[in-house]
Parts: sequence; structure tokens; C-alpha cells
Amino acid sequence: MLPSLITTVQNVAQAESPTSLIDFKTALLVVVTIALFAVSKKLIGLHRRIEVLETTPPFPSPSFNQTRPDVSIAPETVAAISAAVHTTLRSRLRILSVGLIDPNRQAWSAEGRRQVFASHKVR
Repeated sequence: MLPSLITTVQNVAQAESPTSLIDFKTALLVVVTIALFAVSKKLIGLHRRIEVLETTPPFPSPSFNQTRPDVSIAPETVAAISAAVHTTLRSRLRILSVGLIDPNRQAWSAEGRRQVFASHKVR
């Protein structure tokens, strides 16, 4: 876009008449100023986005449902799960919650497993 704009400015400057108000250098200065203004506006927007990313926590704070029964998991179990995740994925991760699985919420996955197991031929 910029090269075509420069050629347009050059064509206007070459067709200069005695009544022309601006010359090539002035027109080029205006174009460069507008381009710098646009780039600085983009950089300001990127800077604001980076500030937001730096000030917000990387993970949402865990919200606990108070209606669930109070079932606690031993800290040793949570530590073992954390170590297994770290060893398997080879990166620092943050476990947000560890809890028991509610069988009523697993209906779709249980049905999918049932269909897969039903499709296997028993020998």
C-alpha cells in the first residue's frame, strides 16, 4: 500500500503546476507522519493488551461449590497427582482442583465407553 501511495504522490508532484500548493517533499512528509501515527496507535493498543495480561492472574481462582459434601483428599494424594502431571507433561502446570468423580455427571462418557466395548469381538 505504501509504495503505491508514494508513486501517487510522485505523479502528483511531477504534474506540478505553478498553482500547486505542496511539493513532493511536503507530501512525502505528510504520508510518513500519518504512517507513524498509525503505527504508534497500534503499539499503544498492544501495550495496553500486554499490561492487562501481566496484571491478571494466569488461572482463574478456584470457586468451590458449597452444596457438595465435604470430602477431603489427602495432601499426599494431591502431591502424587501433581508429580505425575509434571513428570508426564514435562512442564510446570497448576492443578486447580482435585476431587471425586460424580457418576451421574459421567453418563455420556460411560455410554461412549460402553459402545466401544460392545463393538469389540470377544474371542
